[in-house]
Amino acid sequence: MSSNSMLLNLKMKHLTNIPAWIRRRVFKRKHIDDLPVELLVEIFLCCLPTGTFPRPSVQMAPILLGRVCSFWRSVALDTPQLWAQIMITFKPNFQTARLIENFHVFGIREWLRRSGTLPLSFVIGNHNYNLIFPLPPPLTLTLREQAHRWKSVSVETDCSCIDHILQILWTPGTTPMLRDLHFFNEHSFKNYMPIPCATQLRSFYLRSMDNPFSIDGRFHALRELRIGPCKSYGVYSTIFTQFPSLEILEIASSPSFAPHEMATVVHTLKHLHTFIFVGRGDTGEYAEPWPLDVLDTPALNSLAITIWKRGDRQCGTHLSNFLMRCGGQLQRLKVSGYFVTCDNLIDSIRHTPRLEALCTEHIVLNGDLTTLCRIGTLAHIDLLIPGLKPRFADIRTVLGAVWAILSRWKGSRLNEHAGSMSVSVIRVPRYFLSEVLKDQVVKKCIRQGLRVDTVPPEKESWWMSQMMFIDIMSPY
Repeated sequence: MSSNSMLLNLKMKHLTNIPAWIRRRVFKRKHIDDLPVELLVEIFLCCLPTGTFPRPSVQMAPILLGRVCSFWRSVALDTPQLWAQIMITFKPNFQTARLIENFHVFGIREWLRRSGTLPLSFVIGNHNYNLIFPLPPPLTLTLREQAHRWKSVSVETDCSCIDHILQILWTPGTTPMLRDLHFFNEHSFKNYMPIPCATQLRSFYLRSMDNPFSIDGRFHALRELRIGPCKSYGVYSTIFTQFPSLEILEIASSPSFAPHEMATVVHTLKHLHTFIFVGRGDTGEYAEPWPLDVLDTPALNSLAITIWKRGDRQCGTHLSNFLMRCGGQLQRLKVSGYFVTCDNLIDSIRHTPRLEALCTEHIVLNGDLTTLCRIGTLAHIDLLIPGLKPRFADIRTVLGAVWAILSRWKGSRLNEHAGSMSVSVIRVPRYFLSEVLKDQVVKKCIRQGLRVDTVPPEKESWWMSQMMFIDIMSPY
């Protein structure tokens, strides 16, 4: 494949990732070989995957870039930034074990060599390496040699790799550059020891129900914390008191303790700007948004509460009381899981004078939206469709929610003194967009300035949970 053909493919695939000033310079050239090296490097960096780390694949950058021509290869090999991140995930069997072992012995070493002396970030994906190689895998042995460069470490496996990574972390002074530490394993840890590097961490994820690290008390610099269910409220109380500098907090809670276990002390997290809570109680007994009762977050601007609770929906009182205390700066709100009614929601958001974006189920908005429409800053409303097969939801209920919003939208435009509704965008799931756009009422409002679009995928949403277990998976 010629370099021009390869560039065309890269343009089509990564065009949105490349800044406009680079695109303008590229399109003025007749041939890719005319591009200066520094501009080509910028293009190469834009071709790296977003939201994840590059994989060692001949079909992905950066390896793909080196297969175009000798010039591209030399530029790619001389650009350490392309090799400073890597995602390693394999599911070996006895047929491919030798090939994978060769990569872990030689390939990963060459990849790390190309990254030079830059800080190193890596993800060890889910795999069953220890079923093939009972001894410590060459992968972790090679990574251990570069521990002094570790910047971001993410472990998504329950195999023996996690034990080898922990052994490195337990050695004082081995990871001076480490800032992000993410554990996505679901099994318990074998050992409970403090992490010497805890004082320098900026983000920490822990999905396992066993939480041997947060009680350490040395996470003084932590800014982002995401944790799975804990076995007792005492662990949560420790988190609230020992991490006063948190800016982002996610809690995935299961009904493992009753509300009467909770203390009435309110903990202040004065720097917290994003809070995500996911809870579930099939019986409805313990599925309560309990953090709302024990937290004071004066700087909060993004709140996402998801509680999969059947039957009783009286949790709205917790939400309303919380927003009465902490809703003054809130700009983004997501509530889902049938724990609030339309009246609950309206009563809650009247305490959010700066609310700009609301995300909730479509059936929640089938009610009187008069108070909602008096929030002059509200510009975006996202309608979620619940259920494991949301595309089979009744289009009439979806349109009902849209009509309820539009009825107030049209009224506010006709009577500016009756309350200002500034909603400019309504977003619906992509499989309902075409039907919604066919509606005559919607067409008329679009001509008057309304925009109707699709709800972005969950992985691109600010409220996406990183701590979801299978038993509390979102149906969206």
